[in-house]
Amino acid sequence: MQAPKRHWTERDMPDLTGRYAVVTGGTSGVGFAMSAALLRHGATVIIIGKNRLKGEAAVETLKQQTQRQPIRFIAADLSDQTAVNQLADELLATLPHLDILINNAGVMMPAKRTVTRDGVELMWAVNYFAGFILTLRLAPLLAKTSHARVVNVASIAMGRPHLTFNQFDGRDYRPWTFYANSKLAQAMMAVKLNQLFHETGQSVMVNSSSPGLAATSLKTIQSRATAWPMRLAALCFRIMPWLRQSPQRAALPALYAATDAHAQGGVVYAPASWHGLRGYPGLWSWNSRPELHDQDLLNRLYRASRQVTGV
Repeated sequence: MQAPKRHWTERDMPDLTGRYAVVTGGTSGVGFAMSAALLRHGATVIIIGKNRLKGEAAVETLKQQTQRQPIRFIAADLSDQTAVNQLADELLATLPHLDILINNAGVMMPAKRTVTRDGVELMWAVNYFAGFILTLRLAPLLAKTSHARVVNVASIAMGRPHLTFNQFDGRDYRPWTFYANSKLAQAMMAVKLNQLFHETGQSVMVNSSSPGLAATSLKTIQSRATAWPMRLAALCFRIMPWLRQSPQRAALPALYAATDAHAQGGVVYAPASWHGLRGYPGLWSWNSRPELHDQDLLNRLYRASRQVTGV
């Protein structure tokens, strides 16, 4: 694996004129920063979010900040597989091709188990299965362009997550474990889908990234709507705000994975300093995780994902 150049920044991004990019969760935080950078470098950007008013406001702000117009918002509830498929149908019908897909939308550790109408736990539905559906459904658009990129945005959630295949419905719910497992699955599926595109002779590259510790929307401290690790983290960040880096810096690993000519498929990029918490893009220690190299486990996850989504 080749590490990114030292101190890679947005200035190192290539010209993206004529390219189309879709960013889920692009209405705020790191996804908003990704969208702004892609716009500044010439891409036509489509941001996806659940809240229409928030999305339309984000589009206007991005136009003002970047002085560029080729951006639009599509509202979609990514926890609902029917809505995700309808989103894919709309993109297939309206885009001439797709050069960059960044599966960035996520839900982080709600205190209580929530099961979607599809019978899937909420974090698994949004963090993992939505991106899985979009990547496979949009494969015809990705195949229309040379060297298209798909980036699954994972997380710094470390610990020792253990992937199981009987908890997609949220049984034995534990917020931290389910969040970490859904993010591990994102990195694993980047490896598996990258293999599949390569085996079918397509130039589509799939990789993953982590933003590190980002100063985004982690605001609540006492709300019981979120798990206690989130409330504790919010308190720590209020006391020590310097622990987190800006959304613009946190967006760099995904932007490197999505645009740089030296990025590689099936690889996880993350901040290079503080064990993946801060800094410029680098190779992450998760690249050595056994789950990313266990072909039987990757195949099992792929089969289970197709069964859950019907894709």
